[in-house]
Amino acid sequence: MDTHHPERAPTGPPPVPHFEATAPLGGTAPVPEVVRTTSNRRELVLVAALLVLSVVASASSLMPWRDWGRQFGAPIVETGWERPDGSLGRGWIAVALAVLVAAAGVLVAAERRRAGRTLAVLSGLSMATLAVAEWGLGAGRARTGPGSGIWVLLAVGVLVVVAVGATAPPDPATSRAGADP
Repeated sequence: MDTHHPERAPTGPPPVPHFEATAPLGGTAPVPEVVRTTSNRRELVLVAALLVLSVVASASSLMPWRDWGRQFGAPIVETGWERPDGSLGRGWIAVALAVLVAAAGVLVAAERRRAGRTLAVLSGLSMATLAVAEWGLGAGRARTGPGSGIWVLLAVGVLVVVAVGATAPPDPATSRAGADP
């Protein structure tokens, strides 16, 4: 009895054994890994805050920058754009910084988060520094107080930095979400 038939021999390489991972003996099936999508709520809040704060910072250049009071029977008006002697003020710096804050918001919205946050913090700190410098150094020898424009510029600068810090993504090393159970 001949059991060998060469005409019926399979052609090609021998079949590769197929292994499929299932539940281990006496165990449970492995849990598939779930891909977590990140939420963009923090970025949306930051972008909205930066755009609103940039408009407020621009408007602060039109507000009174000095509280001269009433001298000689007539009020003296000094805004960020016009000084009491008619010369150009430093309100254009506040507007330039407001444009940088808006650009930082656009960078965050365009998925360039690190660059946008860095630009926002630098612009906010520059606004606060401008407000303090204008308050302390811009008055010269006149005994005046800061006007509402200086206060608003200082508040906007601080709020920009706070908004960037408050909407920062959580650190996975210190958050409970990244800890192993």
